Amino acid sequence: MPKDHTKIKKHSKELLAKLGFDAEPIVTQQEEIIFVNLLIDQPGLLIGRGGEGLDALQHVLRLLISRDEEITYTNIVVDISGYRDKKIENVKKLARDKAYLVISTGIDETLPEMSSYERRVVHMVCADIAEVETESAGEGRERKVVIKPKKATK
Repeated sequence: MPKDHTKIKKHSKELLAKLGFDAEPIVTQQEEIIFVNLLIDQPGLLIGRGGEGLDALQHVLRLLISRDEEITYTNIVVDISGYRDKKIENVKKLARDKAYLVISTGIDETLPEMSSYERRVVHMVCADIAEVETESAGEGRERKVVIKPKKATK
């Protein structure tokens, strides 16, 4: 395991211990992103409503890691018991379902507020569907994706 991974695992374990949780973080890497998956007995306590607790935990862990001068990675994604993976699968399904609804009705569909990563997933899913296009609307945490019928080019 690379040195960065070992230190990130140590910081994760210490943070969880301070919060009263005993977990063995699993640290993996895909391209430039470090993934920290935490397997705990009561994931709902840390995940929180709509993943807010998980987002806060990720933010605190990033702050801790950014202070460690020996760690070169700052792009870290924290997941608890596969919650984010399940959520992304649901976002992909929602994007496909809404895209096909737009194709059949010709009416724009606005998706609920999403994180930047979730919006990116929607854009990528819809990019594979030739008859629709997407755009983000709104500001900050209230940004949403609008799926529209693709305009015919002349």
